[in-house]
Amino acid sequence: MPHPRLDDDGQTVILDLHGARIDEALRLAQSLVVQAARYGRSTVRLVHGSSTADRGADRTIKGTLHAALDRGDFDQHVTSDFRQDSVLILGIAPAPSPRPGRLRLADLR
Repeated sequence: MPHPRLDDDGQTVILDLHGARIDEALRLAQSLVVQAARYGRSTVRLVHGSSTADRGADRTIKGTLHAALDRGDFDQHVTSDFRQDSVLILGIAPAPSPRPGRLRLADLR
């Protein structure tokens, strides 16, 4: 089974959420948005897939992330969002004095 993966090129952070449970995916996404702003990244790409669901549940990672955006859970750091079938792209308001270095998945846990 796949596990979440994170890639950071210094400008855009990509978090592939395949293999994550819904609650874990939301927690990772929320943590990533905060850390991406701290590290001065301008874009976050959340790869959620088109229909990832827990067995017997109607919720999906995609639906949960979109609902969190609609509730304003990401408002402090997100300046824009672009919703695609399998990817959510977020514009980030970077910190005025960003931290140096690259983000790693371990930084989100």
